[in-house]
Amino acid sequence: GIHLPLNCLFTCLITSHHSIQGYKRPTNMMVPPTSLSAISVFILLSSLSTTCIQFAQSFSATSSPTPNKQTAVPVVPPPVVPSNRIFVAGISQTCTEETISSAFSQFGSIQDILIIGQDENDATATNAKKKKRLPFCFVAFDDVSSAERAVSASSSSSSSSTSSSSVYKEVQYAKPKDDNRRRSNQARVKEAEKRTKIESFGKETNLIIQVQSTHVDRLMDYLQRRNENGRSRNNSRGEETETNYNDDDGGSTTRSTPPSNNNLCSVLGSTNAHGRNVSLLFLSCANPIDFARILSVDPILARAINKLYVVQSGLLLEGNLATERGCDQFSKLMFEEVSSSCTQKVDTTTMGESEPAVLRVQVYPPKYQSPLLQNFDSILHENNASQQFTIAPKGFTHMISIVEVYQYKGRSWEEKQYDDNSKLYMMGISPASMELDVVDTNNIIAEDGSGDGDDVSRAYYKLKEALETYQASSSSTSPTAGRRNILQKDLYDNSIALDCGSAPGGWTKYLIEHFRCSKVYSIDPGSLSPTVSSLKETVHMRMKVQDALPLLLEEKNENTAAAAAGRVKLWVSDMCLHDMGEQVDLLLLAKRQGLLAPNAFFVLTLKCVVGHSKLAYDAQVEEVVDKNGLRAVENGVEGLEIFHLFSNRSGERTVIGYIR
Repeated sequence: GIHLPLNCLFTCLITSHHSIQGYKRPTNMMVPPTSLSAISVFILLSSLSTTCIQFAQSFSATSSPTPNKQTAVPVVPPPVVPSNRIFVAGISQTCTEETISSAFSQFGSIQDILIIGQDENDATATNAKKKKRLPFCFVAFDDVSSAERAVSASSSSSSSSTSSSSVYKEVQYAKPKDDNRRRSNQARVKEAEKRTKIESFGKETNLIIQVQSTHVDRLMDYLQRRNENGRSRNNSRGEETETNYNDDDGGSTTRSTPPSNNNLCSVLGSTNAHGRNVSLLFLSCANPIDFARILSVDPILARAINKLYVVQSGLLLEGNLATERGCDQFSKLMFEEVSSSCTQKVDTTTMGESEPAVLRVQVYPPKYQSPLLQNFDSILHENNASQQFTIAPKGFTHMISIVEVYQYKGRSWEEKQYDDNSKLYMMGISPASMELDVVDTNNIIAEDGSGDGDDVSRAYYKLKEALETYQASSSSTSPTAGRRNILQKDLYDNSIALDCGSAPGGWTKYLIEHFRCSKVYSIDPGSLSPTVSSLKETVHMRMKVQDALPLLLEEKNENTAAAAAGRVKLWVSDMCLHDMGEQVDLLLLAKRQGLLAPNAFFVLTLKCVVGHSKLAYDAQVEEVVDKNGLRAVENGVEGLEIFHLFSNRSGERTVIGYIR
């Protein structure tokens, strides 16, 4: 492969030699001898360069192939599997099923024709790419042989102009869905499972709670503790003692009722709703109306619960309130239900048959409430029922609840959100009471809290919730002191309490009012609310807890006025510390120094400053409790419980127990 360049090189060398020896050329030679020598040298260098390049390429290609470079394997297309279904591409915008049928009926009997893509190219389309896309269709024959004739005829007539070629551009066998669609199929399966789960909930659900998503787990734990507590009371005493959270002086009163399950419920599950940080909790209650009233008047649950809907179990309706047709459908259904149920209720009341039933309607999502009410009101007038029924937000006798419990959120959900049957709803009509069903928990907090400040009121209920939650827990029994009802008011009469990080004073006020403590050392460098600092039982120590402990241990001091050593029966702390382990360290330090009384009760709020998930926060608190020795036997802690209260932020946990 290199002999030709060598021949050229040999010729150039001879020419150069003759030029140097003074070889005489013919007289017709156009190039002088001196120029011929320069040209020969140039040719020599060019030949050497070309020869080296060709030799290197030849050697590289034959002896040392490039590593990690695989030989290209031709891609063999999968074999075409004939079927009775064909794919027809490139049909026109005005093509109809009759046109397709006339073009392909000559090949055999047709089962079905499906045209796709014509609605994507209308004038309202916003995507320019969709406007350029031609529609297509699928044609299903009775047998495979008919489809084979259609495909063969299309391929043979592709080069000639026929009448059928003006209807379509291409015909081929329809291909079945392959594994590439596995992901979208899994999404469809997941969406179908979600709908099935909601349908199973609907069979038993008669009370739906609209709750903040961050409080769902806490509310489920609360309901579980409440059920266990109610069942244990029924089993042990044959009667049920119900806690009344609306005691005037901030405490709790009890009343005995015959054993029943009217105030118990079964939590079926929850699902995410439309709004941000909003979920729906599905309950099955023996008496949903009474249970909803119990939950609505509890100020502790005011942080978590947004709305309560009494619905009819087993009544799951398909529809769409976002469309005019769906709104009209539900308005007619509401009128039918109201006519059959509310009329019977009116006859049994004391307001007389001539007075109309006053209806209040609550809809979720609330954006659909206004158009639904307008449509419902027009139906009442069309049926001359406006004298029998009226709609009003106040003074109502019946509550109508309509809740959207499911909306399709799978692939292309934006296009399906206006389909007539893409959503599921539950509805219910229940008799109402203005005294029981319209409750402003903010007023309850203001009356039951501490003074004018909102911060004081929120802190007040934080400690109240902690004590009630601990009392409802099964671990609220101390082995050495027997069963202790921490809510019993005379248990700590005239005792001394210590409130760490007390400002603005909500916990201090609760200790004075509920436990009737003779003295509460309120330790915080910040200021207390005037309504708290003015109480005679309050001793405000404006310093850090580390500085206050030595003063409290002295026999007498101008700040303490009396010895506190060994007399502190209640230790509560809501301090915000960078190292939350210091909360535990200060408690154990007070025990070692002899400040705490025997079997002192403590409440600590541990506040995580790192993390973003519930599991991370729980793990951090558990680590601090174990690492700092709160569970160590030598420290004598009993009845230890960790709670995530409604009053806690996402990264806060409340630790409660006794310490010997």
